[in-house]
Amino acid sequence: MHALEHLPVPGFIVFENYDVIQMSDTAKATFGKKVANILDVIDHGSRTKLSRFLCPSMSGIKVELNFCMPQGIGLFDVYHRWRTTEDGDTIGFVACVPRQSDLEEVLHSVARLEQHRVSGESIQTTQESQEEIWSHINQSIHTIEELMGILHSDLIEIGKGIYAELILKELDSLRTLIQEHAQVAL
Repeated sequence: MHALEHLPVPGFIVFENYDVIQMSDTAKATFGKKVANILDVIDHGSRTKLSRFLCPSMSGIKVELNFCMPQGIGLFDVYHRWRTTEDGDTIGFVACVPRQSDLEEVLHSVARLEQHRVSGESIQTTQESQEEIWSHINQSIHTIEELMGILHSDLIEIGKGIYAELILKELDSLRTLIQEHAQVAL
């Protein structure tokens, strides 16, 4: 029995050309099929990124990739290690950790706030309403941070990584300021 079978996240053992040697039961369940080549479940927009970062020379580096699943596109943090076998083949051990996205929750909060505005209702300044507003703002910041995380490596590659770092730093400062203000207001 191979340890890959017990992996709680989708996992693969692949050759350097991404042909799958073995995949975990979790991977079969997540992607809804047995995969012959990992490229078969990678979104077209993530394929270039995969070929740059999912290789022996980048072993140990986490990369964010979009995977195609039966229910749509999913974002995963991909961790990988490579080794050379006794036969001289280079194989990779790949673990795909799904990213949790609060985007739908944020969109739902925005829709509720818009509904209040459209119906002419004013948002009351009760403690519950204030907590909901601060929660919404915090979720929005989280979503922006996730989106920046997706773009971060691409910005670094084109020499604009400093801008991504600046945006993330400003979001962190904004979150701190909002948390302080929310505690004072409540």
